[in-house]
Amino acid sequence: MLGLRKKNRIREAKKLEIGSGSKPKKGYIHFDVRSNVKADIIGDARQLPFENLEYDEVYSRFFLEHLPRNDAKKALSEMYRVLKLDGTIELIVPNIAYFCKLFIEEKGQKKEWALNKLYGFENYPEDHHYFGYDYDVLAKYLHEVGFIDIIGVKDQEQYTHIKAKKPKL
Repeated sequence: MLGLRKKNRIREAKKLEIGSGSKPKKGYIHFDVRSNVKADIIGDARQLPFENLEYDEVYSRFFLEHLPRNDAKKALSEMYRVLKLDGTIELIVPNIAYFCKLFIEEKGQKKEWALNKLYGFENYPEDHHYFGYDYDVLAKYLHEVGFIDIIGVKDQEQYTHIKAKKPKL
């Protein structure tokens, strides 16, 4: 007699990318304010249209600097809200200290690139930067929202790359 075996199903992590723009990250649900990019969902990151504790991971690359400081804090609070307990957030933003130094020390095209990274390229209406971050500033905001285990990822000096966790409670 053959017995029935239950398949061990591994639940796939539910992952959200905020500000996915024209280069969405594979394997994520893509959320952006702009309707002309490859986003799955269009909306405002200060009021995410998702349930509490819905996502295992939230990823955002080159997004927070496009918001005024208080709006960025609201967006971080929303990311925290939609993350499951023990969920992970990963953020990448231009490193303001790096680009200020580059602007002061360089000339020509590198100086122009630094200005674009500090203020935005202005290729579309939302492409301007309201605020700049380094590790200390971004880690402080994450801590204020409630994140723990905040670590800097050392990959490229010109970017502030941070991972953090939502507590298990």
